[in-house]
Amino acid sequence: MNGIEKWILAVLGVAGGVWSFLVDGLGLAVATLAVFMAIDYASGLAQAFYNRQLNSEVGYRGLVKKVYFLLLVGACYMFENLVFGTRHLADGVAISFVAMEFISIAENGVRMNAPFSGAFEAFLSIVKKKTEIEKDDK
Repeated sequence: MNGIEKWILAVLGVAGGVWSFLVDGLGLAVATLAVFMAIDYASGLAQAFYNRQLNSEVGYRGLVKKVYFLLLVGACYMFENLVFGTRHLADGVAISFVAMEFISIAENGVRMNAPFSGAFEAFLSIVKKKTEIEKDDK
């Protein structure tokens, strides 16, 4: 993940935390994160199968990383609730991870040459360029 992506995720996390504060909690942030993680994992498996790069070790590492992120978000909720009695900052953290999962889902689609149209296609072309640059660096 490059510096720009980290800034985007940070801004989305802060915006999500502010929004959570304004509406007195989102409630669905962690459930949404879990669903996005499942979609990302399934789309990752699909693209690996499509590109004939299926590797159980890579899949296992991805799954372990997702479990860690869920544990981290849970710890943020528990800590914030204990210290401040709120959950708005943790909602922001969860929303930041949701954005990261969405980008990963889009990258999986790009790797499978899935057809997209409109503004989403422009977004995905940027993601595809980033993906190709990462492949060249390896």
